[in-house]
Amino acid sequence: MKIGIMHVVPAEENTPDAAFIKTWDSLLRKNIDLVKAEGTEITFQVPRRGLGPNAIVYNYMLAFNDTETLHGYMELEKAGIYDAIIGLCFFDPMIREAKQALDIPFIGCAEVAMHMAAMMGAKFGVISADVGGKWNIEEEIRRYGLQDRALPVRGTALSLQEQIAGLTDAHVCIESAIKVSRELIADGAEVIIPGCMFLDPVLAMAPGCENDYPNGLREVDGVPILNVVALTIKVAEAFVCMKKAGLPWISRKLYYNSAKGNKKALEESRALMEYKGPGFWLD
Repeated sequence: MKIGIMHVVPAEENTPDAAFIKTWDSLLRKNIDLVKAEGTEITFQVPRRGLGPNAIVYNYMLAFNDTETLHGYMELEKAGIYDAIIGLCFFDPMIREAKQALDIPFIGCAEVAMHMAAMMGAKFGVISADVGGKWNIEEEIRRYGLQDRALPVRGTALSLQEQIAGLTDAHVCIESAIKVSRELIADGAEVIIPGCMFLDPVLAMAPGCENDYPNGLREVDGVPILNVVALTIKVAEAFVCMKKAGLPWISRKLYYNSAKGNKKALEESRALMEYKGPGFWLD
C-alpha cells in the first residue's frame, strides 16, 4: 500500500525551507512508524509554490493557495502509484473538492480527528497552534456538524518560531499545550486534539525532551491527547482496504459527486484543470 502525503507549506529543493520540511518529515515518519501496517509506504510531496506559514491564517490569501493545493492532490493521483492521499494541514484545504476530483481515497486530518474524538468522549477541545488559526477551526467544526460535541477552540501563545523550534526541542510547545489543555478540560473536554500538523507530531514524539516524556504527551490530567498523524494514517489504510475489497468507501450521489462521467463539463474545464505551475518534489 502506498500513501502520498501532500504538504501545503511550499519550499524549493536544496534551500533552508527544504531543510525545515525534511526535519518535519523526519519527525512525521517516526510518528507514522508507530502505527502503520507492514508494507505501507509513505511519500511526502512538497509544492514549490504556495503560502508560507506566516500567511496561512489569512483566508483571502488561502483562496489563492487553494488552487495550487488541489493541483498537488491531482498530480499525486496522476502519478498512478498511490492508493490514498492525505492533505497535511489541519485546515483540511480543498477537502470536498479533492474528494470529488480523485478516484482514490482522500483523507483530511481535521475531519478524521474530530469524528474520532466525538467517538472517544462526549466533548472534545481543539488546541490551535496560535490564536489566529482558531477561527478556521471553528468553521471546520460547523462544516463537519460537530458543534454540539466541540468546545470553543483555544489557541496557544506560541509564536511561529517557537512552533518550528518544537520540531527539534519540544519543551516550550509541550508546556504551552498542557496549559491550554487544562483550560479546555476545565471547560469540560474529555478529549484534546492538537489542531496543527506542526504541533501534533511535536507533542506525540516530544523531540529533545524524551527523558521527560519518553512516550510523548499522551494525556493531561487523565484526558487523552489525540495523535492526529497516527489516526489519519490508520483511516487512510482502512479506506484503501475497503476500496480494494470492492466495498463502498465514498458516496458519489450528491455532495461528493464527480464530473468524471460528464464529458462536456470536463471539456469546458480542461484548460483550467491543466497544471502549468512550478510543480512539486518528493521527499
